Amino acid sequence: MRLLNICGLFWSIHSRSGGKARIPSNLFPMIQKEIDVNLGERSYRIYVGRSMLSLLAPTMEKTGLDKQLAIITDKHVARLYLKPLEKHFAHFGWQGTSIVVPAGEEQKSLAMANTIYTDLLKAKVGKRSTIVALGGGVIGDLAGFVAATYHRGVGLVQVPTTLLSQVDSSIGGKTAVNHPLGKNMIGAFYQPRLVWVDMEYLQTLPEREIVCGLGEIVKYGVIRDEQLFAFLERNVDHVLKLDHEAVAYVQNTCCSIKAWVTSEDERESGLRMILNFGHTVGHALEAAGAYRILKHGEAVLLGMMAESFIANRLGMISSDIFERIAGLVRRIPIKARYRSLKLPAILKAMAYDKKSLSGKKRFMLPTRIGEVKAVEGVDENLIQKSLELILER
Repeated sequence: MRLLNICGLFWSIHSRSGGKARIPSNLFPMIQKEIDVNLGERSYRIYVGRSMLSLLAPTMEKTGLDKQLAIITDKHVARLYLKPLEKHFAHFGWQGTSIVVPAGEEQKSLAMANTIYTDLLKAKVGKRSTIVALGGGVIGDLAGFVAATYHRGVGLVQVPTTLLSQVDSSIGGKTAVNHPLGKNMIGAFYQPRLVWVDMEYLQTLPEREIVCGLGEIVKYGVIRDEQLFAFLERNVDHVLKLDHEAVAYVQNTCCSIKAWVTSEDERESGLRMILNFGHTVGHALEAAGAYRILKHGEAVLLGMMAESFIANRLGMISSDIFERIAGLVRRIPIKARYRSLKLPAILKAMAYDKKSLSGKKRFMLPTRIGEVKAVEGVDENLIQKSLELILER
């Protein structure tokens, strides 16, 4: 009821002002869009908006989640957002514990998951509890994996705090930790009970994290939405500056596409494979740098350029289409020192990619802007040329 009353108040003010109401975002919570992921009994809703914290606990309660919870986050996010979230839950009578881990991709490991299990057990977090993943893609994957396996599965709420996690990784139920031989090799499909996409969390992001988010956003344009891609060609600088309207548009569009793909193919038996565009090369770049040189979104940007080059050389897309994709990627500033990566290390990492079938590398390659298809058996020399292209970028 609280949610309905607040939203009703906004629309009353909005209507009386002729649609020109300007309410300070820090004073007024606003859910701008609700997107359903339709998976039968595992269905859930994505809430997209701005300054929504005061609505989170009531929405979780309405969803039927138990009021015992554990918040899992990292040190960077905890410094900015953990205390307000703890106070919010306490105000609504939720009880539990908070677990803060170091930041970084290297925390996505079985060793860290085991440390978290120990903390949960010591805090007597029960099997009816809720785990809240507060953070970016690393925390979302790690906390999701813990939620999927602790007491054989407990409630999970994703509260993504980076652009990449808000438009992609928090949605769809893929949870995992890494192995030294490959990224996301140990995991489970485990859907959250809800996803909370609040633009306010983006205000403290460094530029590098915005760049990472654009990796996945550009991907959605290439695989499914030519209109989104054209929007980015016109407005990528506005997204980099976190312009409210530009970010709201890409959030809503990408979340809607991810929700549709997940609803149609939860466990990646067909359609969902389109989400892997840029990831065969991208994951190999990350692994070759021991997950310390390139962040995921940066690697995906480079991977999309390499894989589009392969598609062009195979005659799947014209040189004009390749230049549009490569041109957009080049406008996004990747400042990591990835040129130090070695071709043999990248190719070795690609051999362990979990998308490979019977030893054959599988790529999702564009046939136009808005469509991709799976291709296997790409010549090794062509793969090497595509890697040389991005290392010389």
